[in-house]
Amino acid sequence: MIRVSDPPVGPENRAFAAVGIAVILAIVTMLLMSVYDEHHFSKHRIGINIAPSEQGILIHGVSADMPAEAAGIQANDILIRIEGREIDSLQTVDEVVAERTEPDAPIELTVLRDGQEITLQLVPGVPIDIAGLLAQLILVGAYLGLALLVAPYRNVDLRARLLMLFVTLVAIEMAVPTGFTFPIWYFHALVLFWFMATGVQIALELHLVSLIPRRLRVLEKRPRLVWIYYLVGIGLGIGLCLLAIDIWFVRQDPTSTVLDTAQSAVLSSWAVAVAGILLWQIRKADSPRGRNQALLILVGLTPWVLYVFLSQFWAGWDQLGTVWTQHLENMVLLFFPAAVFVAIFRYGLFDIEHLVRRSLVYGIITTFVVIFFYTLLTTALPWVSERIGDENALWLVTGIAIATGLLFRPLRSSIEQLVERGFFPERRALRQRLIQIASALSSEQHLKDLAQHLADETRQALGLTWVTVVAIDGPGRDLHTAFSEGINPEQQKALVGLLDTDSDTFEKLSRNQRPLTVRRLARHLPEAARELSLMGAEVLAPLYFQRRMIGILCLSSKRNGDLFQREEVELLDLFSHQIAASLENLRLFQDATYEGLTGLLRREAVLRQLDAELDRATRNLTNLSLFMIDLDRFKVLNDAHGHLFGDHVLEQVSRVMQKSVRAVDSLGRYGGEEFLLVLPDTDREGAERVAEKLRGAVQELEFQIPGSEATAGITISIGITGAGPDQGYPEGGARVLIESADRALYKAKQQGRNQTVVEHWAPEVA
Repeated sequence: MIRVSDPPVGPENRAFAAVGIAVILAIVTMLLMSVYDEHHFSKHRIGINIAPSEQGILIHGVSADMPAEAAGIQANDILIRIEGREIDSLQTVDEVVAERTEPDAPIELTVLRDGQEITLQLVPGVPIDIAGLLAQLILVGAYLGLALLVAPYRNVDLRARLLMLFVTLVAIEMAVPTGFTFPIWYFHALVLFWFMATGVQIALELHLVSLIPRRLRVLEKRPRLVWIYYLVGIGLGIGLCLLAIDIWFVRQDPTSTVLDTAQSAVLSSWAVAVAGILLWQIRKADSPRGRNQALLILVGLTPWVLYVFLSQFWAGWDQLGTVWTQHLENMVLLFFPAAVFVAIFRYGLFDIEHLVRRSLVYGIITTFVVIFFYTLLTTALPWVSERIGDENALWLVTGIAIATGLLFRPLRSSIEQLVERGFFPERRALRQRLIQIASALSSEQHLKDLAQHLADETRQALGLTWVTVVAIDGPGRDLHTAFSEGINPEQQKALVGLLDTDSDTFEKLSRNQRPLTVRRLARHLPEAARELSLMGAEVLAPLYFQRRMIGILCLSSKRNGDLFQREEVELLDLFSHQIAASLENLRLFQDATYEGLTGLLRREAVLRQLDAELDRATRNLTNLSLFMIDLDRFKVLNDAHGHLFGDHVLEQVSRVMQKSVRAVDSLGRYGGEEFLLVLPDTDREGAERVAEKLRGAVQELEFQIPGSEATAGITISIGITGAGPDQGYPEGGARVLIESADRALYKAKQQGRNQTVVEHWAPEVA
């Protein structure tokens, strides 16, 4: 059973959820590894920007308030020796620093300055860069949050799917530890990953901006051209990887600038291409809303474009220092998710603005919880590392990462429930009310009652002017309608015509398979939408069950004048699944229990009722009466005027008899023109009164003979038997009572028909 509060979960959704959890777990692990890396590297940090040279390690710049500045190291110095060892790479420096037994002991460092060797005393190590770690966390959270925001629409909007993939890849890239303290192979692997990720990002982003606000005309005419983006992007990524491998392992030339030049060319071309496409999209946009969507994406990307050109081509970039450039990069990267958020919320990008309100609150609270945990871990890691060692601390961090990933979903669900109770009580109350309505439907045993209950309760729950339920009964597609209060007979008649199974509205809803507002329906069926709007209709929800539409829920506007929020429409979509299941279950129950022609219980069903009522009467020592009813001379009538006329007679007689008995009585077709009626808590006197009522009601019926102005009538004969405290209860069960009622019916036929005969189930008892 599908609960109203939960979306349908299929294999595809479960697989996607599993991948999502794996990605989040991997990102959390990488963030915690970054904490470990920063903690470990902070002991070695000097505060210099370097580049390889023929003479040694050339110092490009010195960061302020860092150990290098305190030791007197200057820009353009060349590192040549540390503690007497020749320096061929920074790895040598790391090895010497790691070998120190006293953390605050100075290290002798020899530099070449203006052709002279100068010996300096350096004390490596700085406090952990908590601000940098928090900035990394916020950036990863912003991009990952944007991915989670658009993920529900990945299957209905290609732009949402591209954006989700793009920002997820960016989040992973930013979460990967820099690896200052990791082996050299990790550095090579990280660079290769960055190159390949860049290639994929180029393809995804070019494709994405080519669809905002709408697909480029050239792609509309030639859709396959979009593959050029992926061939170029992935080709550039592979090309950069091959070039790096050639320089590192084939030529082994650390002084080569070819790779840097290639990176600059790729990044610059990427930035120009993205900006150019967006400018073209803005120029060709056919509406202000679409123009603003593309403009906001361009605004979000412009700081990144400027950053790329400044970092690649401005000679003074290296003079800014690592700290300033890192802060600038963090601010630049935050512009894009912020701009996309505004495009979604303000200008309807992806049409998911209804999620923003809840997701914003959930995201803020979840982010604060994660930041608190992250800060606590960052602060505690040095203390833990001193007591259990760096290697054990690494294993501890990994264990915490795995535990956090496993607990992320339950933690998020708990936070969402708390937020929903505190910030969105109306939505929670509405969802609970819809769940109650859907649950109550399962107790109904008649389609008419179920539809009426649904119409009345939905109107009350949503505060609507009126509600109409159209249910399709069986393969004949007969319509059963129910109307709540608030809609007049003329409107009822018009609605039935508009929502009939042959109507264009029904066909449109059948294809759409999701709720439609009348406003959106107007794009496809303006005339039908206009008529529905004049009657006050606002939302049409199709009732779908196993690829078959079995009804429509038509909702009017709200009595307080508020419009339906998209979030409410989504709840109605889930609600409609439960309604459809209840309708189909009831239809299957009725098909198995009731006849299609007479609407009465089938033979097997009425016999089950007789068994049940006889058991109850025997157990409680109460009375039970049983009627066997037969239509007099029905075969003659059927042969004279045809089987269709005979079916009509059976249908009308059944309807009249059903109206003449109580709801607790069980009336069923026993076979042909014979009927069985079970009357619990009814003695002989009461049974005779009911029999005369039935006989009189049927006798008053008149049937128009086909092709003639004459009419025909019909009568019934009734055989009655019973059981009770005075008569006793048959040991042979229901079979004995049926035989007794059949004997009584036979006597009624012999005595002239159209009469009632009562007989005890034991013939020897007078």
